[in-house]
Amino acid sequence: MKKIIENIAKLIDLKSIITLSLIMTLEILIIKGAKLDNDLFLLFSNITTMVITFYFAKKDNKEE
Repeated sequence: MKKIIENIAKLIDLKSIITLSLIMTLEILIIKGAKLDNDLFLLFSNITTMVITFYFAKKDNKEE
């Protein structure tokens, strides 16, 4: 039970909130077919991709 609570606490940190909000915003823009300038859409999608890549590629030094 304690392990589950720790995992939930890890999900509710600032990095996770920012990453999830960026992903949801990009998905909403794509689904609604928002008429954005191509440069703005490319910039937003690149930033989202960089954040996702960092989030999944990082290592936790605590475990080592």
